[in-house]
Amino acid sequence: MIASNIHYSTPDLFQGKSQAVRDLYGLLIGELNRIGPIRKTSKEISISFENRREFASAIIRNRSIKLVLRANHRITSPRILSMERVADKYYAHTILIESRDDIDEELMKWLEEAYLSSN
Repeated sequence: MIASNIHYSTPDLFQGKSQAVRDLYGLLIGELNRIGPIRKTSKEISISFENRREFASAIIRNRSIKLVLRANHRITSPRILSMERVADKYYAHTILIESRDDIDEELMKWLEEAYLSSN
């Protein structure tokens, strides 16, 4: 399923959140669609993005999105808030998205690598 429609399938995740964070989420989904077909799976506190397997998830906060992406290598950048090894060959990297400027070429490169490695 291609996540081409911007819909909030889990209203609880967006309830009480700012329009700005809804717009950031819409922009993120639009950019993810450029990478390839993705599935979105709503969970209790997050939305997972999947190719064949999960490659990233978004935790919706009031004015920001906490994005956790899975990469098969460590990403070294001041943008990475935290990193932990989740399996023998994957690392979970947490990145805060607070504005449109945070959804940039560098972030999309990381997401594309994560997407491709989840195939």
